[in-house]
Amino acid sequence: MRFSLKEITPAVVILLISSIFFSKPSWGNPGFRIQGTYVLESSQYPSALKKCNPSAIYIIFDVTGAGISAAKAFFHSDTIINLKGFIDSTKGGLKAYRLIFESKNIIDSVWQVDTKYRITDKAFSIGEGLLRIFAYDSTSKIIDQFVYNYVQKFKENDKATPTLRSLLRQSEVYSISDRNRYAAGAAWVLSVGIDKYDGNAIPNFAACQSDAISYNTFFKDQYSKFMGGNSSLIYYNEYLLFGEAATKEAILTALKNIAARAASNDYFIFNFSGFSSLISFDSVNYATYFFPFDKKGYSNDFLKNSVKHISEINEQLISLKVLQEYIQLIQAKNQLFISEAGPSEKFRSEFIRTLMQNSPLVASLLNKNRVIIVPNKIGMEGTCGGQKKGYINYFVTSLDSSKNIYNIFNEGNSANEIAYEIKKKESVCARFSYEYFDIFFERKFLQQYREIFGDGENQTRGFKVKEKEIQETVNSLTGKHYALVVGTNNYNGKGWSKLSNPVKDARAVADELSNSYGFEVQLLEDKPMDSIYKAIMGYYRIAKPNDQLVIYFAGHGDVDDELLDDGFIVCSDSRSVEDDPVRNTYIPYNKLQKMLNNIPARQVLVLLDVCHGGTFDQKAFNKEKREGEYNNITNRNVLQFLKDKLPLRTRKFLSSVGSEPAFDGKAGRNSPFATQLLQVLQAKGSGSNGIVTLSDINAVLQTLSMSETATLKISPHMADFGNVDAFSEFIFIPVEKK
Repeated sequence: MRFSLKEITPAVVILLISSIFFSKPSWGNPGFRIQGTYVLESSQYPSALKKCNPSAIYIIFDVTGAGISAAKAFFHSDTIINLKGFIDSTKGGLKAYRLIFESKNIIDSVWQVDTKYRITDKAFSIGEGLLRIFAYDSTSKIIDQFVYNYVQKFKENDKATPTLRSLLRQSEVYSISDRNRYAAGAAWVLSVGIDKYDGNAIPNFAACQSDAISYNTFFKDQYSKFMGGNSSLIYYNEYLLFGEAATKEAILTALKNIAARAASNDYFIFNFSGFSSLISFDSVNYATYFFPFDKKGYSNDFLKNSVKHISEINEQLISLKVLQEYIQLIQAKNQLFISEAGPSEKFRSEFIRTLMQNSPLVASLLNKNRVIIVPNKIGMEGTCGGQKKGYINYFVTSLDSSKNIYNIFNEGNSANEIAYEIKKKESVCARFSYEYFDIFFERKFLQQYREIFGDGENQTRGFKVKEKEIQETVNSLTGKHYALVVGTNNYNGKGWSKLSNPVKDARAVADELSNSYGFEVQLLEDKPMDSIYKAIMGYYRIAKPNDQLVIYFAGHGDVDDELLDDGFIVCSDSRSVEDDPVRNTYIPYNKLQKMLNNIPARQVLVLLDVCHGGTFDQKAFNKEKREGEYNNITNRNVLQFLKDKLPLRTRKFLSSVGSEPAFDGKAGRNSPFATQLLQVLQAKGSGSNGIVTLSDINAVLQTLSMSETATLKISPHMADFGNVDAFSEFIFIPVEKK
């Protein structure tokens, strides 16, 4: 089973599954399933909605073709004239009500409510092509808010922008990927400052708390200007922690909340102003730890005898490694890190290396746009601009008013100009015999790294392979791309607890495969075993040799390593183990392998985010050595690589864990496996070779296996199954933008 972890504090989630602009796309065979909207005749308004006095109500439905045929007697044209008859005939086809509110025949707001009349979303028109959206949980608490620029979406896809009225008649106003790509980039700022610590070991500081406050004020003001002063577009989310409020729990909780809500095109800024120290448990290997505020205080013995205080150090302090593990779950591509808490000349290199997960390869695959500003030696504070400040704080916050710090995330001269303006302040405020601080651009470094060491196509081809060239090669070698995505939250069988995130994970993966890679996706949510088998059998009938097929499962998994020697997918209608000891109501891995092996598609991949997923590999039972080391292929000639690999018969699987349980993650958030999978897919090979391989994904996931934080840790396992060609590889090819 996947463990569902409970929060001590209320969970912050991105959007409800039933939300208006997060509705299910029409994945799968449209002849089998129909989704859309109908207008509800005013005489049929439910009393609970009628009192809201809407100008119109749309019905959101999701039914089979047969259900629509049976409902024809209850609507005229596209207007439902008998709501009860429609609901009864479609047998659960009603998904939500969309309430339209107008002023002088102009739509100014929209509500969506579920079938129990609970508000899940509100949207307000704030300008041409812009919607301010609020999402609510079942307790009417706002759990997400953002501005959706749907004009930008349609322009990028070379389509005419619909009117707002037409947009709201669509069953899907936006998808998960739209939420990431076309929301006005929000800012998420975590600024920490501590002047005084309890205990007798740490001296008092004069400016750490004021630095944290001034950073927050500066970034808020700069963000407002960056957004053109348009208050309707401003989403500045501040987590200002100073003094006694800057505890370890508060800092990590803030990072978790940001990870739950930030989208890929957002901005994440982190500052820590306080005490840090190099700590070693073996007198050889040293690592930097940030000291949050702790009422227990810190003694001299705590600092001097680290071996004696290992448990307290891990309990009270935040290592750079733990900090990185939380940050890697934040999807925002643009990230800025500032800290003047460096305890030694090694801090700069350690900070950069840790954030990049000690791997230029992994950093390239995730393609983050990170900027790091840290001292080259020990961090200091002094008098700058007539005030006691950290030197870097003065250099950054006194940026010329004609410049904007958020332009540091731009490529080329714009970012260089901001860096130059910050650097030149160094000689104004304080004169050092060395360069006091550095501004590190991760993308620039990785490009130089590839050019020097040849870990990229530039060294093998002499030019960057264009998307069009990749697409032309792919089109000549592949056919259609299919994906069956299964997520199960709810189970009928005794002993199988309800999970929070599999359906959310499945929707996010389905959306990314569909929008970024051109897969024809069939999404199954909380479906019984027969429905899953039926879907798999369908691919046996329609798949051609040149096609690709991805199967993704998220939910409970089971294993019997005694009588049956097999692992299983638990379905929504699977009975309890006591009632079904031979697992007739489960999907056994051995049977699933045989079915998938016989599907005509040349490339087949299974992704398992379930407990005991690694037992899909039979070697997990017979204790054989797992064969095949899967490494990212560097120095890759992309076009030749595609020509070599795509014709090979590929049968591979990747699981979030081996034979052990898998974590579901915090309620309302993607699991650790799904989070990293999505981030690699969203990068679309932009920081590496323009394509994404299964080995690439595995390389990134392996970093989670080394996490110090138990709830973030996974142990991914990748292997072949069935009849497979040696040296084969599963390849995801991003869809070329129009």
